[in-house]
Amino acid sequence: MRPPREDTKPWYKQFWPWFLISLPASVVVASMVTINLAIESSDGLVSDDYYKEGLAIKKDADSATRAKALGLSGALAYDAETGAVDLQLEGDKTAMAPALTLLVVHPTIPDRDQAINLVRLQDGRYAGRLAALQAGNWKLRLAPEDKAWRIEGRMPMPGNGRIMLD
Repeated sequence: MRPPREDTKPWYKQFWPWFLISLPASVVVASMVTINLAIESSDGLVSDDYYKEGLAIKKDADSATRAKALGLSGALAYDAETGAVDLQLEGDKTAMAPALTLLVVHPTIPDRDQAINLVRLQDGRYAGRLAALQAGNWKLRLAPEDKAWRIEGRMPMPGNGRIMLD
């Protein structure tokens, strides 16, 4: 019978100690990456004053109902090359203000949102200019300065064409 063989390699030249050390080490690296992401990214969707925002949402719902009662709808044409916005507003002529505000909201990044003024050219026709928009499904919100009514729509980018707001 042969005596059992002794292992003459030191522990740091063995496979299993390094394998067992690598498991918790990978968790430590992953947690450092997570902490770095949490510190450097902004919490753009978190609100400090959620109660006031809740009241504003109710007011927004009322303004959308008012727009529906006035029969307001619009066809918005956007030229991506020049940034030109042309809006044809239909509905109650008394609700048409001399200027309207078009809010263009990015789906996830608030820093990319734009608010532009549309100037009235003639009966129900408004014009303005947007800065270049990046790819995404942009939300459009159109309202007068007093926010008495509001109509909305979506604009997929890239692309040109007519977008219906109602």
